[in-house]
Amino acid sequence: MKISVLITDYKKPEYTQHCIHSIKQTTFKDLEILTRDNSDNNIGLAASSNILARSAKGEYLFFLNNDTKVKRNIFEELLKSNFDITGCRMYDYSGKNALDSAISLDRFGCPAGTTGKMFYPDGAIFMKRKVFEEIGGFDEKLFLYGEDRDLCWRGMLGGYTVGFNSNAIFYHNSGSVSGTNYYQRYHSEKNIIRTMLKNLSLESLLKRLPQYAFWSSLELIAVTLTKPKAIWKSYLPAYWWNIVNLVDTIKSRKRIIRRIADSELPFSKEIGKLWVLKNMGMPKWR
Repeated sequence: MKISVLITDYKKPEYTQHCIHSIKQTTFKDLEILTRDNSDNNIGLAASSNILARSAKGEYLFFLNNDTKVKRNIFEELLKSNFDITGCRMYDYSGKNALDSAISLDRFGCPAGTTGKMFYPDGAIFMKRKVFEEIGGFDEKLFLYGEDRDLCWRGMLGGYTVGFNSNAIFYHNSGSVSGTNYYQRYHSEKNIIRTMLKNLSLESLLKRLPQYAFWSSLELIAVTLTKPKAIWKSYLPAYWWNIVNLVDTIKSRKRIIRRIADSELPFSKEIGKLWVLKNMGMPKWR
């Protein structure tokens, strides 16, 4: 078995069915499709993906969002890639509009659009099984929202290459979720902090943590003026979670393979939070 396609469903079985159907229509046959339903017991995307990976038999792992469809030749194209971790070109569900799929990160690990070199792929990750196992798989403490960028970050720290294949195409129903809510902001903020504390070297962390605190303070002021409940429902719980889990974060730091210095990683020069504000405005709360 050469490729294992791994899909987690959470209360969207109709999308998962369409996704599986598209995979079965591909021209590549040496693959298996494994799915897991998180609807009754939502253990998070990271943990579910790890469970699927442990059951997989493939030499390559393809982690795919369930609200997607793939092009018929996607697997042949992915196998042509010379990267250890590969992203795909993403279009909307109609196939008419290209979406950002090679995402940049700022110096703190915040998404920054496509303002710099690619740091991680969105929606689908194709990688060698041996790489996934060596870097320790997904961080299950991240639950969801950011587990993919953390995986690629640790992959690059381990000396592995992360790249993009523009001929490997899939279609994502990105419109199925729009805006943000308290739950999403909580997980997003707590995960950014954990990955920063965990993945940056101590030298980089001492420099960047005060800077992050400064930009976060400005963000909190803006949120207080526009959606004050988010302070109590999202941001403060995210900070508290990181305090409670600090010992675990320190233990996780010690397990990270560091063959590459932070200075060699392709961080964007932009500030992610500021870039989002300038280009997208204040979040639209659901």
